[in-house]
Amino acid sequence: MMRWNVKWIAVAVAVIVVLAAAGYVATRPGPVFGSQAGTIGFVDMQRALNAHPGKASAESALRDYAQAQIADAQQKMKNMSPGQRQQLQNQVDQQILQKRAELLGGLDKDIRAAVQKVAAQQGVSVVLDRTVVLYGGVDLTDQVIKLISGK
Repeated sequence: MMRWNVKWIAVAVAVIVVLAAAGYVATRPGPVFGSQAGTIGFVDMQRALNAHPGKASAESALRDYAQAQIADAQQKMKNMSPGQRQQLQNQVDQQILQKRAELLGGLDKDIRAAVQKVAAQQGVSVVLDRTVVLYGGVDLTDQVIKLISGK
């Protein structure tokens, strides 16, 4: 039988968050470098996501959804050829990833809004994900976490 690994889902979540943060920075309007460049900040997006008050319920809903989809697929696979099984597994994987994006997308939107607000308050014109910062910059993570937590 097929086995879906919870760690695989967690890794996929982390990769998508990092890519989303990088995409936000890349598509941000306005100059990044030049005479008007301001302070550069960074946020540990994974830490912010982990601190989001809605994360536990979103993960629980995702886990329940994934378990139901997998159980249903395993029942259907009993009478399928190996090729059909692989095709169904791919479909279920896509459905789980789509549900993940749906459930965690709202959290990401909240975090991004908090990042934007904190950056504006601190006079930071560029905010990067912590994973791409080697040295320097202003860490805005704690302020973002306070804002999304309502503390």
